[in-house]
Amino acid sequence: MAHNLYRSATPSGENTLVRAEIDLLRSGGVEVIEQLEDSDSLNGVRGLLAASPGPVYAPGGVRRFTRLVTEHRPDVVHVHNVYPLLSPYVVRAAVRHGVPVVQTVHNYRHGCVNGLHLREGRPCTDCLGTTLGLPAVRHGCYRGSRVQTVPMALGQIAHRGTWRSDVARYLALTPFMRDHLAATGVDPERITIRPTWVPDPGAAGAPGRDVLFVGRLDEAKGVDRLLDAWEQGGSRSGRTLVVIGDGPLRGRVVAAVATGSVRWLGQVGTTEVAAAMADAAYVVVPSRVFEGYPLAVAEAFGRGRPVLTVSGGSVGTIVDDSTGWVVEPGARALAAAMQRIGDDETAARGSAARAVYERDNTPEHGLASLLEVYANVRDERRGRPASG
Repeated sequence: MAHNLYRSATPSGENTLVRAEIDLLRSGGVEVIEQLEDSDSLNGVRGLLAASPGPVYAPGGVRRFTRLVTEHRPDVVHVHNVYPLLSPYVVRAAVRHGVPVVQTVHNYRHGCVNGLHLREGRPCTDCLGTTLGLPAVRHGCYRGSRVQTVPMALGQIAHRGTWRSDVARYLALTPFMRDHLAATGVDPERITIRPTWVPDPGAAGAPGRDVLFVGRLDEAKGVDRLLDAWEQGGSRSGRTLVVIGDGPLRGRVVAAVATGSVRWLGQVGTTEVAAAMADAAYVVVPSRVFEGYPLAVAEAFGRGRPVLTVSGGSVGTIVDDSTGWVVEPGARALAAAMQRIGDDETAARGSAARAVYERDNTPEHGLASLLEVYANVRDERRGRPASG
């Protein structure tokens, strides 16, 4: 299991899921060898210089990866994020040693250098279908820097064949993500849809009264759009808006708390998030980015809480009229929805959300689906037909 951890200063659902997946596999009797590179080691100019070749070739990460593969001779290599301390070159190294590679696709990095398809607060797909990714360089899409964007664009060019040919199976979280991955040139036959899983919180209790947001407080996650909607009428629902998370828009959230109908809990642990889910009537996902299958959505379904979200992204294809509400992007549509959502409707859609969890998002489903993929790619590598 190879993953480049995101910085601890920016809490990452992907980091959480990778660690949970390692534990899940071990609980199922699988021997897992970890290579978790840590971006917290990259500090200052020296760190920037060390990371710069990573989109093409990360010498230290590839060397450590090759040593692990040589020593342990695994059946499968499963990669998640490879930037910047692993690099896509680890895929080539695994194939060279005869080991099939599986990648879970958590974002849109294969077609967008920042992985979000977001520019200036709006969805952007300008680089999809291009050969050189010049729009990204022109706009400095990676961390707002043309200098840092150039290596990412070069990495996409250098490893286009790696991603298209050397990965045995991609795990996309939703059909929406599968379609965007296929648009980068990946064969759809090598993409398996595998939703996010979360621990079972047990039987769902009666819906609470709160509207809950869980996520980073920034423009991408749409917390400002949510607060606008609350001011434009959402607060007249008689509910309380509860916000969990931290980030650059913290000041906007703190100011909203003064109105009396907004509570901010800050960056809290899993126990506090679970308690807030139990007290919620529903969870809201107002993101401007396409998203994947956020942990907050899977947790909401497990808790029997429906989800209010916006169209145009991945979450809008997870949620339907039985498990929540999908409205047009924008504060006005969110405000109107929050005003009209009633208790009976919330309870009914929450029950349907729990049923979806039991079908798609349990640890048992997560383990079984992963083992099936591993067995298939191993058999394909050995020249036997894949099962299932």
